[in-house]
Amino acid sequence: MQFDPRDLVLDLASLRNGSNSGSFEIDMPGIAWGIEDAQPASPSGTLDLDVNYSEKSVIVRGRLSACFATSCARCLGRAVFEVTEDVFAAFSRDGGNTADGSMARLPRDGRSLRLLDAVKEAVILSVPGKPLCREDCRGLCPVCGENLNEGRCGHEGAAGAGCVR
Repeated sequence: MQFDPRDLVLDLASLRNGSNSGSFEIDMPGIAWGIEDAQPASPSGTLDLDVNYSEKSVIVRGRLSACFATSCARCLGRAVFEVTEDVFAAFSRDGGNTADGSMARLPRDGRSLRLLDAVKEAVILSVPGKPLCREDCRGLCPVCGENLNEGRCGHEGAAGAGCVR
């Protein structure tokens, strides 16, 4: 199985009928993720793929393991989180003739299959609801906006002062 880890493109001509599997190291910063709230936090990630190929369909199952970063919900600093999410995509030659319509049409060229959308979906599903830079993040002072992880601002005890949580 041939897979281009820079563009997340699977070469369909390299697949044999039945199960095909492989593990690929991905250049995380080199991919145009297009995810507004998360950016790669590590130089590489791993994408394990199991592709079931037949004349009529391609079923892709896999797992992405990588680190991404987003803004801390308390202090707006950098919050790194691990992505270990399943990847799934299903394609058919006739454009998804299934009861639930969950299969996409295979590309017209029939030679390559871009998996960026399926992998990106795995990343988006892994973004924590309340990302924290660390469990004991003290947040920002509601009076002056000082990052309370970096020191005291002198507003402790003032009306409305305290950690933003």
